[in-house]
Amino acid sequence: MIALGLALNLAGLGLLFWLTVALAIYALPLFVAVNAAVMALDRGSGITSALTIAIVSAALTLAIIQFAHSVTRLVIVRGAIGAVFAIPAGIAGYHVTLALSQMSVTSPFWCEAFACVGATFIAGKAWMQIAAPNGPSGSQPGPVLPQAGLADERREE
Repeated sequence: MIALGLALNLAGLGLLFWLTVALAIYALPLFVAVNAAVMALDRGSGITSALTIAIVSAALTLAIIQFAHSVTRLVIVRGAIGAVFAIPAGIAGYHVTLALSQMSVTSPFWCEAFACVGATFIAGKAWMQIAAPNGPSGSQPGPVLPQAGLADERREE
């Protein structure tokens, strides 16, 4: 029973870390959405309108950044856009990794060390998803293979 509990605990922690890495690219739109909702609530709007403003602002932020990334061809600008996404992702990754490491590690030094490594990993993943030279998908064209007819003619000569 203890082994099953340990295995499920490890699987749960791994799932949380995978989810954090997979959703790291959306830390900036989430940050913008939360700030827009808080500002809307401070100005006297209701919860429904604040939620609508948050969703619209997050979608617009993501769309504008993705459009700017797809339009520009300068590597420096693409790197800056990647940094804009990587910094909030690194901050979020630091706090999530720190919380997860505090569940199982008793030493504060090792908790901070794991949090710094996790933040670096998650920020790098967000950077690579946005600032990849071939776009967020990272798909690169395959090798150019010779055509069958040309290869046969060369062998005959």
